[in-house]
Amino acid sequence: MLVGFTRVLLRLQRQYLLDEEPKGEVRITGIVYLPECAGDPVASPMLRNLPTSRIEAAINRRQFAVTGATRFEDGRLALPSGRVLRSADVMKPLGNPKRTADFYEVVALQHTRLTDDGDPNPTSTMVRISNVPLSTAQGWVARARRKGLLPPGRRGRAG
Repeated sequence: MLVGFTRVLLRLQRQYLLDEEPKGEVRITGIVYLPECAGDPVASPMLRNLPTSRIEAAINRRQFAVTGATRFEDGRLALPSGRVLRSADVMKPLGNPKRTADFYEVVALQHTRLTDDGDPNPTSTMVRISNVPLSTAQGWVARARRKGLLPPGRRGRAG
């Protein structure tokens, strides 16, 4: 028997931000909130507490795999080049893109980890971790997005 059960139904729609984009980002376009008891009021704080952006991010992370060849084995990441990266190393400074194999895969992994941890602006956190200018980190994230390693960004949103 279920007690204290509230159901939320989401309508999802794929939205293409650019004409040439091969994969569209999934967005929530409708919400049906079914309270525990029929007829119970739905207060705005209940809807505000619904983590819609985190739900969208989780769906899009599954759609835009960080990298197709990345596998988690015993706390280690096997990158496409064959390089093995410990999961703890993902949060270390990123280094030089010209000298680091799989650099943009690691950028995507770090950005995804920060997003998963609820960081409101993962790119600025990457700036602090790697001690680089904001424009440099933004360029790394933009390049990772172009490579399909991260979902498309949204206009006017930090991170």
